[in-house]
Amino acid sequence: MAPFTVMIRSVLSYASSAIADTHPDHQIADLHTAARNGTRATLGDGACQYVGIQHLTTAYAYAEADSGAAQRLLRRVRSGHAPLHINAVHLVDVAADPQAKTITWETVTRVPLGTAL
Repeated sequence: MAPFTVMIRSVLSYASSAIADTHPDHQIADLHTAARNGTRATLGDGACQYVGIQHLTTAYAYAEADSGAAQRLLRRVRSGHAPLHINAVHLVDVAADPQAKTITWETVTRVPLGTAL
């Protein structure tokens, strides 16, 4: 798959995170599908669990807060849209620790887009 650019839309506040949708979705959805298929073929079905609408998560919440107040602050960010050039896939090992309220990841490998394997 060749490198490509998507538009990152305005960041939205949710109960447990702040996310931005991507547009157009088709190339990043195809990339996610290919990456998940390759990872599952190599590491098994349990290695990939997320399937959903393509987005960019910018923050996670670990305590109660007013998402409306957060959204008012996020709405002030200008410009509300930005291009994101995607030229590689990073395979990462993600771990969540609910006691410490942390999510950590370690890079396993980086695969550049547009290269023959």
